[in-house]
Amino acid sequence: MKIIAEVAANSSCKLGEGPAWDSKTNSLFFVDIFGKRVFNFNPTTRLLESFETSLTPGAVIPCNNGKLLLAMDDGVYTANANGENLERMHSIEPDVSGNRMNDAKCDPAGVLFGGTMGDGSSPTGNLYRITRESVQLLRTGVTVSNGLAWSPDLTKMYYIDSALQSVLVANFDSDTSTVQDFREFVSFPKEFGIPDGMCADLDGGIWVSYFFGKAVRRFDETGKQTHIVDLPVSQVTSCAFAGEGSTNLYITTASVDIGDGKAPEPNAGDLFIAETGISGQGTSPFKLV
Repeated sequence: MKIIAEVAANSSCKLGEGPAWDSKTNSLFFVDIFGKRVFNFNPTTRLLESFETSLTPGAVIPCNNGKLLLAMDDGVYTANANGENLERMHSIEPDVSGNRMNDAKCDPAGVLFGGTMGDGSSPTGNLYRITRESVQLLRTGVTVSNGLAWSPDLTKMYYIDSALQSVLVANFDSDTSTVQDFREFVSFPKEFGIPDGMCADLDGGIWVSYFFGKAVRRFDETGKQTHIVDLPVSQVTSCAFAGEGSTNLYITTASVDIGDGKAPEPNAGDLFIAETGISGQGTSPFKLV
């Protein structure tokens, strides 16, 4: 099934990423990694606000007390919703030159799973399990740590290392928020583009964004493609539903590398929305308190 996405907000990001729905404010947070900025979009008022960050933000996640969790450069930080009172909670690979935090997401228990990347071509990154008290290494040899999602019954965690041109799946224990046995779930032809961020729906499907692919594609629990969301821009980075049970899918995009004789993309870097007809999973907040 083909779905057409429309522009939701003119964010003009260099590298828009990490959309996360905040159920407390009914608004969407996302980041511009290269622009060093965190955005908040209110669909009701259509107001788009943002604040600058001194470090490179790979992801933003609402916390269960109204604060924000920011995965940036050398660690995870907390801040007020307007970016003030920034405090580092954990250092992540501070001594690994060239590595930075990238995509991150919480399971329903509020445990953060997030990873690092280096130059995008070398496997210097890692995947971590992060709580307020601890940081646990889960997977090494990661090139570009990216999308995360869970099955509705919380028995599986899906994970993307973009360099593998696939989605991995691991057994997940929701009682302990632990994973075991990463293996390939579905692989993609180069023509699809580079798999980037993703999210999941309540029917067991995952929605995968493709950098240089102009699309988000849905795969069911067997790995079969069922839907494609077409976008008018090539660099599609990530996606998230507008809360638990919503059928509206928000999609972030990028404008980097546009030019050099390539066809112009006026809406590259903007935030898009698509009506999917399928109820999505919401964004789980980080358990800070």
